[in-house]
Amino acid sequence: MSKVNSKKTPPPATPQTVQTARRQPNWKLIATALTGLVIAAFLALSYWPKSASVLAAASAKPEHGEALYQQYCVACHGAKGVGEAGWQTRERGAPALDSTGHAWHHGDAQLVSMILDKPVPDSKMPAWNGILSRDDALDLLAYIKTLWTPYIRDNCQGARHMQCMTMR
Repeated sequence: MSKVNSKKTPPPATPQTVQTARRQPNWKLIATALTGLVIAAFLALSYWPKSASVLAAASAKPEHGEALYQQYCVACHGAKGVGEAGWQTRERGAPALDSTGHAWHHGDAQLVSMILDKPVPDSKMPAWNGILSRDDALDLLAYIKTLWTPYIRDNCQGARHMQCMTMR
């Protein structure tokens, strides 16, 4: 008869053992939740339609940007932003800034940085920092965006450009 009841029964729960069991964090659940938060934050920042740079550009003045474009950019990028002839095949030719180019593949912050600090070290384009202010660069960018088609301007800039590559 003692074999029938051979399983050991756990000791009775005391308030102290119940409290200790409740204090044990579920690390797997915490790690999963934190991973989810990191992924959600990354996706939100990648696809958020109104980034901080876009909000800063909202106060930009495209009319002032057009005057700056005529003064500093038109000689290389052309009157309507079409770029130097053969810019696609020329080494470091001034690219088109209109919808036929790929300026719209970049976000506002990167484009402002390209204007002020030069796109790449061996670019023919000078760094305009010291000649143009950040506000001037934002105004210039606001004008450049008027050269883009409305669809590209509203739906395709920056991280969203890949969804528009087949729609040009």
